[in-house]
Amino acid sequence: MEGMIGRVFTGFALAGFAFWTVLCLGVWAVVALGGDLLRWLAGLALDPQAGGIADSALRFLEAFGTALVAWVWLAGSALIAVVGLVMRKAAANATVVRVATFETRGWGPAEMKDVTPPRGTGPDPDAPRLPKP
Repeated sequence: MEGMIGRVFTGFALAGFAFWTVLCLGVWAVVALGGDLLRWLAGLALDPQAGGIADSALRFLEAFGTALVAWVWLAGSALIAVVGLVMRKAAANATVVRVATFETRGWGPAEMKDVTPPRGTGPDPDAPRLPKP
């Protein structure tokens, strides 16, 4: 039972890692395309001498954004891996409680016993309780 639950947690961790990677790749693509677009716009709007300064500043910001995305991806991936490992270990060490009922043990419901005393033995239940004078 523990192996199956552990594999479920491993599957969720792998799916989370894949989703996180695709999400970070999308953010990186936005940073890269945005940097290219801003450099192109700066080249159109500014004269060639000022465009060189703006171009280098925008390249720096694009490189900084790429590094930031890479660090966020690395931290998120490490967190997903640690949580997946902890949950897998917790599932391996979990205690399974099984409740046994009469039906699972094969006993079935108990038969009722007749506890009525037979007639003729013991005091007569219909006899008066008070002594006769």
